[in-house]
Amino acid sequence: MAQQGNFKSPSRMGGLGDGASPSSAGAVSAGKPRVPGLKEVDFERRSFLGKIVGGIGAAVAISTLYPVIRYIVPPVKKFSNLNELVVGKASEVPENSGKIFQFNKDKVIVINDNGKLTACSAVCTHLGCLVHWDNALNLIACPCHGAKYKQTGEIISGPQPLPLPAFKARVEGENLIIAKA
Repeated sequence: MAQQGNFKSPSRMGGLGDGASPSSAGAVSAGKPRVPGLKEVDFERRSFLGKIVGGIGAAVAISTLYPVIRYIVPPVKKFSNLNELVVGKASEVPENSGKIFQFNKDKVIVINDNGKLTACSAVCTHLGCLVHWDNALNLIACPCHGAKYKQTGEIISGPQPLPLPAFKARVEGENLIIAKA
């Protein structure tokens, strides 16, 4: 049977016999008496150490999980929403070619057709693939599912549901500027 109650309870002390002194019951004879203000507070070493070990374990868990969570959750990218933006130099788009630039949060393809600049979204409206300029066919092509667009972004053929959104492109000095249409 498991013992219940305090080890030094009066009923237990009485079980030792009449001739037994309190010192033979496990009391320390030279010990300090308990301070009257701490009667109700019962400090136990095991619970104190349990709290310390739990706190250290929590600190280790947090210091391990924090970098893992920061790695998994991508940072929020902040884009400015400008009406027009200098994206590069006009010389970056040679004649009869196209190049993709970042404009706000959109990717825009700028096409130089014998000095005439046109710009439209570089993201196919079918499944979001990046399009490219096909110089041999003189059109914008999507490599994923064969979508074809005119230089202005209008649909020629393919599975895409909508034309490419248009943008304005112009040159000022050496700078290539893209603006919302």
